[in-house]
Amino acid sequence: MDNTTIVLPSARAIRHEQQQLSSGMLFLPNYITMSDFISKLCYVEGYKLIDDESRILLLLEASDFQEFSQLQIERNFFTFTKNSSYIFKFFSELSAELYDIDNLNAADIYGEYEEHIAILTELYKRYEKLCNEKHYLDKIFLPKLYTFNSSFAKKAKKIEIHVDGHLTNFEFEILEACCDYSSVTLHFKTSKYNQKMQEKFKEIGITLEENRAYSISLNEKSILNESPIIKQTRVSCESFSESLLQVAFVKRKINEFVAKGYIAQNIAVVLPNEAMAEQLKSFDTKSNLNFAMGESFTKSKLYIKLQATIKLIELNSHENSARIKRVGDELYEQILSIYYRSVEEIDFLLFLESIREFFSDKRELQLYDEEIFSFKKLLPFMAEMQVKSLFNLFLQRLATRSLDDISGGKVTVMGVLETRSVAFDGVIIVDFDEKNVPKRSDKDMFLNTQVREAANLPTMSDRENLQKHYYEMLINASQEVAISYVSSSESSGSRFLKQLGIEESKLYDESDYSEILFRLQKRDLNHFEDRVIPYSFKDVKLSNSRLKTYLSCRRKYYYKYIEQIEAHTIPKDMPQEHEIGTTIHLALKALYSEKDHYNDAKELEAALSRELDKVVGKSELEKYLISIQKRRFRDFALMEVEHFSEGERVVATEEYFETPYRGITLQGTIDRVDKSGSDISVLDYKTGSYKLYNKNNFPDAKDFQLEFYYLLAASLGEVKSCAFYDLKEMKIVPESFLTEKLEILNAIIKDLLSLEEIDTKQCEDLNECLYCDYKIMCQRD
Repeated sequence: MDNTTIVLPSARAIRHEQQQLSSGMLFLPNYITMSDFISKLCYVEGYKLIDDESRILLLLEASDFQEFSQLQIERNFFTFTKNSSYIFKFFSELSAELYDIDNLNAADIYGEYEEHIAILTELYKRYEKLCNEKHYLDKIFLPKLYTFNSSFAKKAKKIEIHVDGHLTNFEFEILEACCDYSSVTLHFKTSKYNQKMQEKFKEIGITLEENRAYSISLNEKSILNESPIIKQTRVSCESFSESLLQVAFVKRKINEFVAKGYIAQNIAVVLPNEAMAEQLKSFDTKSNLNFAMGESFTKSKLYIKLQATIKLIELNSHENSARIKRVGDELYEQILSIYYRSVEEIDFLLFLESIREFFSDKRELQLYDEEIFSFKKLLPFMAEMQVKSLFNLFLQRLATRSLDDISGGKVTVMGVLETRSVAFDGVIIVDFDEKNVPKRSDKDMFLNTQVREAANLPTMSDRENLQKHYYEMLINASQEVAISYVSSSESSGSRFLKQLGIEESKLYDESDYSEILFRLQKRDLNHFEDRVIPYSFKDVKLSNSRLKTYLSCRRKYYYKYIEQIEAHTIPKDMPQEHEIGTTIHLALKALYSEKDHYNDAKELEAALSRELDKVVGKSELEKYLISIQKRRFRDFALMEVEHFSEGERVVATEEYFETPYRGITLQGTIDRVDKSGSDISVLDYKTGSYKLYNKNNFPDAKDFQLEFYYLLAASLGEVKSCAFYDLKEMKIVPESFLTEKLEILNAIIKDLLSLEEIDTKQCEDLNECLYCDYKIMCQRD
């Protein structure tokens, strides 16, 4: 029987080792993770391990002293829950390094953190006192309270520790205690990035060299054997302008690795930024990947339905209404009935349990039930809150949970910590940029580097070097590694690449990668594609917008006016520019329906303001934009009064006209027609941008709006002018080439009437496709 206990950094490392063992072995070594190993060697009589909820609540109770506010951490439950993690990380660090918090003042040589240290020390002692009173064991107090479990150490005759990173002072203490009962061997690889650990070995009389693998007897304080780390890994590196292209990079590299004979189970995708997992999952259509970090619970149907319901309750908007229609509104009335009530009025936990019936996924319900159970301890501290607050806290907690990935993919996606003591054939690392490699730590929140160095606590540099060590060990242990990063104005490759001697190489164009992600399936659009069909304009009522569409793109004309395919409109809560324009048009129409002119600018401004208030939408943003426009209308009022003083009167607003012209019927709605005597003036309101032609480009005109209005208004009298009324700049802009463009329009109409067929070919000007409603159908997307 094998009495060897092998200690590895993670459960994944254990699974990897077990897979490498011969199936014919009768007796397997005892594998255990480092955290479990320490737990078995330490016990605290009469204490029970504290749970996460009790931990936060006790720390909140301990923080109830006046000076705590100077840490700038609010004591309300929601804020404190988020920020307590920083405090616990700090306390855990002191515990792991066996550093007495009372000694911190001595390390703060210049007294920069004297006040903060005093507050944290008081908080630590208050929290420790509460835990001891309740006989709760928080692991940050384990070094003070533990009894060494010698019986477990005796059973493990031979202990082998794979040290891939850093041993804390507490772990060293435990391992040295094991030496009295067992043979303890440390397996350790050196690099220039784990100097701190090498110094620890030097303190016990063991001098190590860089880039070597060692087996060290902790009992004898001697090196059992050593060997050089041979770097034979093939490494390639590419950069991309867009993050999404890295997904294609991953897909290509997996295919290449498999083609070279690497077993899929021995290929890993490493994510320095685990947010990339969501993009990878979206394009993993064949379920080739399994995600070590699981899938965020925010993607579950249960969470999505709860969140959508609460969003609609809090804001009845187009977007939220559309969302609830997608996921179902079964919960809306029930949650609404209690949402704004106080916690004291209802049994919140019973309500959460009652809505389980709306969900069926067992994995989702298991996590849901776990959170309900945990929530019981928190409720007494929220008795005076509204149910609204509880729902939001409950959703926050659910959002931190993950569902195990059950897709069964053979290629594993993981973070760098999961790669410790694991060797792969092929490794793909994405987002290898300055922001993510090495990842900046938030553990230095309370002390700066100088104080940490004086206290011999890990500094930010130490932690970054430790990450670099993990990456270097991962690369060295692999046969082939492919690295990518985003190169843009906001992102650049990590400087660590240069330290590793890795240079970028462009193996493929970005278009090749985009083709991997967006290889379009040919769609059956033959009845829409290039065809010549019989068509005549003789019976068509021609508007400017219809003509403009025809002149710009025959294919779009075909979709819109012949096939009559309407563009899909997505409801939006934020007002669009054209919607603001519509509101202003309606107000101006109402303004001149009452009176055909004004002699007093203030009267006009006040009347227009009233009309705008009547037609403005409910959106606060729209109200704000209209209020800005009202200020501009002060100049408008002055212009109008001056205009009317010359005898002009408004005779038509937003009026539809139709007239026969040269064998065709023209149609359109004119914003405004003014009349002075027998002379007619046509005005087209513009609240947004509009095209003005010059002497060089008017022969190629496609927009004949004012020319149409000129011809349509002729039935009211002689049209003396046609102009745009610019409501942004508050100026009237006449059509400069009216006569010339009328001649061009006449020629176009003549050509249209002679047509007997229409060619539905795509337009050549790709600029026309940028905002076209039909670009996906047209395969120009």
